[in-house]
Amino acid sequence: AISLNAIDNDDHSYPVIDISSWLNPSASTADREKVVKEVLHEAVTSGSFNIIGHGIDDALLDCLYTTANNFFSMSLEQKMGYSSGNNLAGYIAYRSESVASVHKSGNSKEQKDLREIFSMSSLPSNDANVRGPQEFHKATSEYIERLQFVEKGVKQIFTAALSSAKDIDFSPTYLKDLEHDATGLLRASRYPSTPGFEDATKLLPHSDFGTITIIASSEEGLEEIRNGRWYKVPSVKGELHVSVGEVYTMWSNGLFKNNVHQVSKEAKKDRISFSYFTSQGIRKNSQIGTDDAGSISPICSNGEEPKFPQVSTLGHLRNYMSAFTGGKEDLWDN
Repeated sequence: AISLNAIDNDDHSYPVIDISSWLNPSASTADREKVVKEVLHEAVTSGSFNIIGHGIDDALLDCLYTTANNFFSMSLEQKMGYSSGNNLAGYIAYRSESVASVHKSGNSKEQKDLREIFSMSSLPSNDANVRGPQEFHKATSEYIERLQFVEKGVKQIFTAALSSAKDIDFSPTYLKDLEHDATGLLRASRYPSTPGFEDATKLLPHSDFGTITIIASSEEGLEEIRNGRWYKVPSVKGELHVSVGEVYTMWSNGLFKNNVHQVSKEAKKDRISFSYFTSQGIRKNSQIGTDDAGSISPICSNGEEPKFPQVSTLGHLRNYMSAFTGGKEDLWDN
């Protein structure tokens, strides 16, 4: 059984991977291979790690947290003016979504997620997006622009790791190319310190549905399963958190582990996080809207039997979205 109590990591025990060598085209082959080996090790054991050397400076991250806090501090009436009725665009009010609809909980206070959200798909200029207050929109737009470069590099590293583990030669952009027109979704979430909910986990244990998630957070509170028990994920300035989703687990035929995580009830301060779901944004081409579009079989090495059915990012997400959002199914349709 998994211990319910999260424990702290020692100062140097949580994996932090410097990806700057991969992003630097002039880096040596040995340095780039070192990054791939480190990512592969974490991807096949716990499915998560922190990264540095990503090229996003602290000043931008500080601006994100400040402008997000300013937005979430507005009145509910003001914030509802930025709602679109679509969970992929604009403001989603406190306790409007429910991870419990997918991952059941016996605590009545955990039937709705204890957070409020602002969502924006990449590119920020997408007509389906809701434009937030000027400074907030400017900061999130710049962050998404920078994240796309990070996403490209991280998915190339995962491709190289998969190629190494399976002994199959892939193009550097193989995993990204499998997603066709999928765009990223940035969700700014505020988990308030709410009196009366001290015994409720703010976001129940779950794994992400898509490929990978890249997270920046202002405070600790994220917890995950590592080595058979809960661990607190350190929140260190300048570090981003990378988590493997279920689609990568299935595409890799179980090689990459999808990471199970939660937001703790023990988080005493208001927590703001920016989660970038790299394959869950609004689709550019509505014609690629069927569940089986882009489906692939698990990637197997010679003699390896597939453990999962064919799956696409869109098809897998739609298996969950109706319950997660309270009955809305086609959130990718404008």
